[in-house]
Amino acid sequence: MGNALQFRTATEDDCTELALMIDVAGRRLPSYLWSQEVGQGQSYFEYGREKIRTDTSNNGYFKNWLVAESQSKFVGAFFGFSVEDPYPEIDLDAVPVWWRPCKELEGVASGCWLLQAIAILPQYRGKGLARQLLDKAESVARDSGTNRIALQVEEVNEVAFKTYRSNGYVEVDRRPYIPFPGSDDTGDYVLMWKELN
Repeated sequence: MGNALQFRTATEDDCTELALMIDVAGRRLPSYLWSQEVGQGQSYFEYGREKIRTDTSNNGYFKNWLVAESQSKFVGAFFGFSVEDPYPEIDLDAVPVWWRPCKELEGVASGCWLLQAIAILPQYRGKGLARQLLDKAESVARDSGTNRIALQVEEVNEVAFKTYRSNGYVEVDRRPYIPFPGSDDTGDYVLMWKELN
């Protein structure tokens, strides 16, 4: 495998991998939230995949993702968006309790380009590719007209936390993690950001 990744806008054919990527990045919270919305007998991942494939109003819509490839093979992907400034009023009571800390931190990131999800398939991890995905995300953030990129990471996800810190991201705020059924994570959600030149 060559070291340089190629990036392209995701297509409808990528939606299965994108559903996996968002669930990996979200440490199973996305699939749990999907499980609360599915119809009887419907697969959680089928529901999530269809949401990514068809829900044009959702930031996670497939056309908002960039896919990283090596030798035409899917390696990983990311998506993000510019957070409104000022941040709109949100009725947190209408937000699932497990997602509230993330929405609160999103508000702190008002005016930033928020890297909502970034993940690499297991067989490509540990090869120094995360830096290339972050570089590309930072380029997209710059092109959006912002001078700051932000992201959220669980404190317990030590590998990701250290990767972000070693690439110039600093902690800005945090909120307590609220476990959902089946989750064994603990600690806090941490908002980090980086100034872009």
